[in-house]
Amino acid sequence: MRLPQGLKIELRDGQAVQDENGDLRITGPVTITLEDTRFQADRVVLTQGRYMEAEGNVLLVWGANRIAGRRMSYDLKEKRGTIWDAIGQVMPDYLFWAKQAEKVGDSTIRVKSATVTTCTQPIPYWSFSVSSATIRLEHYARMWNVRFRAAPLPILYLPYLVWPVKSDRAAGLLFPEFSSSRYGGRSVTQDYFIPIGRSADLTLQGRYYTDIGFGGGMELRVIPNSRGSAKLNGVLINDRKRGTSRHRAAYNQTQQFSNGFRMVADINLVSDFEYFSDFERDLSLVSSPTILARMEFSRNGPWTSLNVREQRREQLFSSGQELVQQTLPEIEWRGRSRRLGKTPFYLSFESSLASIQQRGQQQGQTIDADYRRADAFPTITIPWTPAHWLDITPRFSYRVSYYTQRQEQRKNPGGGPRRVIVNDSLIRTLGGAGVELVGPKAYRIFGRPNRPNATRYKHVIEPRLSYTFQEAFDRTDEILLYDEVDRFAGAGEQASYRIIQRLFAKRPRTETAMAPTALEPIVLPDGQTLRGSPTTAPALETLPASQEAVEIASLELRQTHSFERDLSLADLDGDGINESNSRFSDISLIGRYNPSPATSLDLRSSYNILYDRISNVSTSGTVRNKLARVRFSVVHRNGLGVRPTTQTAAKPTQIFVPNDDDTQVRLTTGLSLFRNKLKLDLDTSFDADPAPGQTHFPDKRWRMQYSTQCCTVMVEQLLREFSTLADRRDLYFRIDLKGVGKILDLSY
Repeated sequence: MRLPQGLKIELRDGQAVQDENGDLRITGPVTITLEDTRFQADRVVLTQGRYMEAEGNVLLVWGANRIAGRRMSYDLKEKRGTIWDAIGQVMPDYLFWAKQAEKVGDSTIRVKSATVTTCTQPIPYWSFSVSSATIRLEHYARMWNVRFRAAPLPILYLPYLVWPVKSDRAAGLLFPEFSSSRYGGRSVTQDYFIPIGRSADLTLQGRYYTDIGFGGGMELRVIPNSRGSAKLNGVLINDRKRGTSRHRAAYNQTQQFSNGFRMVADINLVSDFEYFSDFERDLSLVSSPTILARMEFSRNGPWTSLNVREQRREQLFSSGQELVQQTLPEIEWRGRSRRLGKTPFYLSFESSLASIQQRGQQQGQTIDADYRRADAFPTITIPWTPAHWLDITPRFSYRVSYYTQRQEQRKNPGGGPRRVIVNDSLIRTLGGAGVELVGPKAYRIFGRPNRPNATRYKHVIEPRLSYTFQEAFDRTDEILLYDEVDRFAGAGEQASYRIIQRLFAKRPRTETAMAPTALEPIVLPDGQTLRGSPTTAPALETLPASQEAVEIASLELRQTHSFERDLSLADLDGDGINESNSRFSDISLIGRYNPSPATSLDLRSSYNILYDRISNVSTSGTVRNKLARVRFSVVHRNGLGVRPTTQTAAKPTQIFVPNDDDTQVRLTTGLSLFRNKLKLDLDTSFDADPAPGQTHFPDKRWRMQYSTQCCTVMVEQLLREFSTLADRRDLYFRIDLKGVGKILDLSY
């Protein structure tokens, strides 16, 4: 018998005998290799050098695919064979168990009475049971009489299903998504995925709501190169409840150019503000009164930065009024502090040119403005250190702003003020000056200098005194307010006193670096891959220990004094008139403690100098490790005031009582268990004095997510109370399957 060319037979403790018919009978563990295909079995009969019958621990391997079974018949010439009681793995994440599996060529497998899954557990968490299926590698699997199972339980039946079996993206229908919501009712969504080359894809979506009707959408994703990405998505819903079409569109792109510029686009369009509360789950969208669209080009130089942006901001107020503001465009040029030659002067500046439009309602009045604005704001500082324990920094600034339009307040014929936009230019000039003194600074070092590996501490005390002067502008009411350029803190003179204490820890640091090994691939930032030279190098390199100083704690005490206006007022007898006043502000205390990157604590408090009581206290902190994390905040505000007690003499006595105290607590915690397979999250807030009709817990969210090798199950509940929006009480349930995608997404 003549064997095929290239066929190799390997025997271990067995024998090969040719019988009287010319058949080759091989017993014992045998391995047969032909080209890129490998066969293994306990017993093999080879007929005519072509037909193979194998029994006992049969294994067929080609490429990244393998099928094992009890018995096999195979044609070596046609590369075709059948395996009974088969277990297979292809592509390589897809598994199947079949009563019979037939290999046809190198790319097609046909199975009968089979179970298909991507789970590797002995009892799969999910699977498809099929009567028959044709699997084309790097193409699709066409399955008949499909029963979707969760573990052993049948969940869904489909007479026919096409499933992509590709290592790359594949075009086709995705698994249907079933969901439910309060506004739209029950819904079913069908997506169609279309890959567009290697760097783009398109997903088309059709959706039906039982309560509001049909909707559709799309999502386009593009990666133009390794330094940028873009995404465009949109949704259109024919809402029969409202009798109109509703839509939302969003475009996001980031791109880094070779000339140093970076482009960021974030453009959002929506038909109405209620769209978010009706269809979106993200609380930041549901509760946001703003729709933003912007495109910005920026470039950072050695000490300056240039920004060119177009921005549109649509705001909704609690009264139902809307305001649309946009810049078309705005050019901003900023400079960080830089020394001017060899002089002691340092220059920093802000400047901008903008074309601004404002239309709608602002501060209760109608506005319709279209104007240009130019602004320049240079600042000169002169740092001076007469001694190592004293720093003195004078500062001089000058801001000039030019507006092509201004506003006037006039009386309506029927009474009441109204705003009028006047096509008359306005120039605002604001001069300012100040000086800051830091010192005398004192410090002391604690620790044992004779122990180099011991932690050492440095305690620093820095008194600070600053004085500022800001020139007044008497036509502030004529300025059209748009952003921080148009607003300033106010005119006058004031001084600020601060005492800052810092605690530094100097600790040893050991750096361990991996040295390149022979032929190790090196990936460059532009995506190019290089191969290391075939030289011998150590696998590990330990660098010498060094010391680093870390600020682990600070404590700051501050107060401000105004030379021209009162900073503190008090109504001591409760009659609505402030009887006490002071040009000093409250005394503020700010403390921070960060002993490690995983632990932080922040404390802030204010002491009212007129009521002689603590007015505000807040503390927040974070503790985390590999298994758990906790983030908390506590905010307490005293409503300071007095009220009369019971009259016990000719004159009633007055006593101090807290009035309208407010205490709020926020807690966010989470656990990661079983090697991050199970994640538990809790986010809640507590209001000690809730508004009428609201509970002490206005915001609660808990989430449980379990992820395995082949699926993810997520359950989440949201309970939120809003002052102006309808309350949200939602329960979400979602299942994602590896190789299939999201199959269930319910909300109630």
